[in-house]
Amino acid sequence: MAKTLSTEIYFIVDGARLEAQACMLAPTLRANMTASQSAVAYLRAEYRSALNPLTIEALERSGIALRDIPGRSGGHAPWTAPYPHGNKILAAADERCADVTVFLDTDVILAEPVDFAKELGNSQIAACVSDYASSAGSDEDWAHFYAAFDLPAPKERVQYNGGRQLVSFPYYNAGMIIWRARDDKGNPTHIGRDWLQTALHFERTVTRPYDRANIDQFTLPILGYLRDSPVKALEQRLNFNIESFGQGTGRRQSIAHYHRLGILWAHDTHGRYTLETYTELMGADALDRFLDAFGAYAKRKRMKRHFGALAKVSSEAAAS
Repeated sequence: MAKTLSTEIYFIVDGARLEAQACMLAPTLRANMTASQSAVAYLRAEYRSALNPLTIEALERSGIALRDIPGRSGGHAPWTAPYPHGNKILAAADERCADVTVFLDTDVILAEPVDFAKELGNSQIAACVSDYASSAGSDEDWAHFYAAFDLPAPKERVQYNGGRQLVSFPYYNAGMIIWRARDDKGNPTHIGRDWLQTALHFERTVTRPYDRANIDQFTLPILGYLRDSPVKALEQRLNFNIESFGQGTGRRQSIAHYHRLGILWAHDTHGRYTLETYTELMGADALDRFLDAFGAYAKRKRMKRHFGALAKVSSEAAAS
């Protein structure tokens, strides 16, 4: 019988906006994670004292541990300038005991159970192809990026999911990434550590202009080639961008990536499901408490479209 691989899912909860999103993500993880899966939320050590009590409660009720982001030594180190996106890469380099690691952007929800280990298969790293080419750079950019690592430009190409669905050098959305953290013998693969080293080398070596916020996405395919194991392209349902593709009627959406809470509330299925899952976990006054804590980010008016349906369900449950 094949061994059941353990999986650790992690995300970042650092700042009020991410806290608000984490309060929506955590209950959906609790509702859909399997027995072999666990989750952890990372934050800067100095931010712990500023965490909203509601965030702490939502994480605790969801069985999600808090862990400090490693590798920070004050200032912007190890980055040369402020780079919030780099927190996911610092956390990627942390030591963990699970066989498989999954990174999720905090602005997603898990809409159904996902066997991340099965989706990864025999590959080392897996992610979904980016939706658009707007931030990916030109072929000349990519040739320069690979040359910075003494790598030839790869022959492989991917096709973007949105817009004109252009063909490009491999480029993936870093909002959901799966990688093998331990090999078949239980030894660490150090993929997270290598991603960090690749990103730092990219930042210090690449001289061609690029969008610094996308270092994570530029370096992910390069990491695959450095390890002689190109990133596996996953089905779009595992990182479905509802900001771009809306309701996505008739399309399976295992993980919904919404970017802004107002976009989540605009989605008929995911908006209601997220609020239902949150209130089931947190209690009857959960929505009022959420609005009190994160009203500046909650998009209150857009939430109202779901309130009536939730109130009706609550009333029917109380009457039964």
